[in-house]
Amino acid sequence: MSVVAALQYYGSVSIGDPPQAFTACFDTGSADLWVPSTACQTDGCTDHQQFVQSRSTSFNGSNPANFLIEYGSGIVAGSVAFDTMRVGDPVITIQHQGFGLADAATSAFVAASCDGLFGLAFPGLSKLAVLPPFFSMLKEGAVDWGGFSLWLNPNTRSATAPAGELIFGGADVNRYAGQIRYHPNQGARYWALNLSGAKVGGKSVGNLSSTGALLDSGTSLIFTSDADAAALNNAIGGVKYWAETGLYNVTGGCSKISSLPTIIFTLDGTDYPLDPEDYVLQIPEDNPRLCISGILGGANREYIVLGDTFLRKYYSIYAANADGSNARIGLGAAVAQ
Repeated sequence: MSVVAALQYYGSVSIGDPPQAFTACFDTGSADLWVPSTACQTDGCTDHQQFVQSRSTSFNGSNPANFLIEYGSGIVAGSVAFDTMRVGDPVITIQHQGFGLADAATSAFVAASCDGLFGLAFPGLSKLAVLPPFFSMLKEGAVDWGGFSLWLNPNTRSATAPAGELIFGGADVNRYAGQIRYHPNQGARYWALNLSGAKVGGKSVGNLSSTGALLDSGTSLIFTSDADAAALNNAIGGVKYWAETGLYNVTGGCSKISSLPTIIFTLDGTDYPLDPEDYVLQIPEDNPRLCISGILGGANREYIVLGDTFLRKYYSIYAANADGSNARIGLGAAVAQ
């Protein structure tokens, strides 16, 4: 996997026969695979690789259904098609995989590091009404084990180390330390865990509206409701809310990071701490004067969204049966490289 500014993690996927190569952002918070089509002439598509259906001998776009997907960063719309998909090394091949051919994408996708998106969530979340790629792998027996694992390198400053690693059908014991603790997945659409509380500096933060935590590799930071974000950041102290930006800036600049407290999220009864070096961002990375809390508002009141800030700290494993039953999430301490 590759990364841009520790914000978007992406890798390679090909569609069609012969294969047409794309970069795709791997997203545990959505369920669909889509790439731009040549019919899309908006800037969100033309700045990226586009799928040419006439070049694929295995393309099936008969009786296409339309789709529209709204993300936090923009909207994508188009039609549903089927073709051969290849991903990974060694290559996993899925015949007749459903995917989206985007013929419109908002300008927010112009700056995206990836051409399209590779959703890893459950079929019930699919806006295309097709089986997501990972569940196609399970149905067809294309992987040796019914799960995938995600490692996001905690070392975000190395220019030579790998940014991350996604393994279908297994895990890499060298990417985590200690044991993996498994928890039952909550719900049938998202990869999510029960959130039983949060502590800042050892003290409980009361009256949080969020009762669940989504693990979302497609989200860079940690998002929650405005009220919960205010409660958590007020408990942190040493950060000040700027109404103009909606951000919580570290008072006194980046030299004060080490004085901030540890945050603990209790997931399914297990504590998962984040040190200030984990949840504070320096913007840009070489500006010592501007650091912000990576806990922001604007999300649904029911869930806190634990994005890459959390997933760099913890190696994560996602497992389920082909029908989505017996879903569980494993977490362990990620090892930096």
